[in-house]
Amino acid sequence: MTRYATLAALLSQRIEQGLYPAGDRLPSVRALSLEHGVSISTVQQAYRLLEESQLVEARPKSGYFVQRRRTLAELPAVTRPVQRPVDISQWEQVLELIRNKPREDVIQLGRGMPDISEPTLKPLTKALGTLGRHGDLRSLLYDSIQGVIGLREQIARLLLDSGCQISADQLVITTGCHEALFTGLRAVCQPGDIVAVDSPCFHGTMQTLKGLGMKALEIPTDPLTGISLEALELALEQWPVKTILLTPNCNNPLGYIMPEERKQRLLTLAQRYDVTIIEDDVYGDIAYQYPRPRTIKSFDEDGRVLLCSSFSKTLAPGLRIGWIAPGRYLDRVLHMKYIGTGSTA
Repeated sequence: MTRYATLAALLSQRIEQGLYPAGDRLPSVRALSLEHGVSISTVQQAYRLLEESQLVEARPKSGYFVQRRRTLAELPAVTRPVQRPVDISQWEQVLELIRNKPREDVIQLGRGMPDISEPTLKPLTKALGTLGRHGDLRSLLYDSIQGVIGLREQIARLLLDSGCQISADQLVITTGCHEALFTGLRAVCQPGDIVAVDSPCFHGTMQTLKGLGMKALEIPTDPLTGISLEALELALEQWPVKTILLTPNCNNPLGYIMPEERKQRLLTLAQRYDVTIIEDDVYGDIAYQYPRPRTIKSFDEDGRVLLCSSFSKTLAPGLRIGWIAPGRYLDRVLHMKYIGTGSTA
């Protein structure tokens, strides 16, 4: 064992024994160098090891301190929603929420949105400025009902990271992910139909169901593995569910990423009971790992999964650029979009 590793092990032992309590300042580099007869660089290496082990933290111009132990918050329990289809209510509470004007001096943790002040957005703002200065008026015209072909081609490339091989012709540009979900629901469901959703579900989606006259059947959801496949299967046996709507990647608010094996089992369930899946992947691109998690759509071979997403969580919500990959329901989605908003700006 090297000298710095030996010193790190000694200091670690003293911390574990409580000789240096959490938050206390540790001996200086010079003091340890003199006490143990080692070089200053050896002590610095030892402290670096302890930092990597998250036992010690360095504070500029103050020295090294025993790191306070972080206690992990308990995971929420698996949800226990009412086990029957229900009509949606609570529009008044949602309306109050969306009417509240965000305060500029408060970070909006209650809203899923990126920090638009980050310098990473400079290329985008520069490109928009260049278009304005050069008088490019194409953005003021009607475009294809499916959306700008160049944009669809780039989104098709982006979707490769999620395991999807989708051509630009299979994509429809929408006004954010919200419209993507809306058109998807209208394409595969009718008023009075039952939609199985994860619990809790995005309040905007629930209000869409309310507005379309559909019923929600909440399925118990685990904060680690996602929607309960066992509970979902029981629901599919008991109720005439028309579609399953869920957010399997970087779920908000539970935060889970549904394991790939469970995504495949979910798709198998949908095939067995011949129901569609509307996959809300709006948060999928903010996963910490690369490549990002696969979508359920990436396993879909018969076109029953309608994949919905947007740039609202990765670039800026004000762009209002979303998309849907509707699989076998492309023509139906195009009709719903046409009678709704027409072509997207």
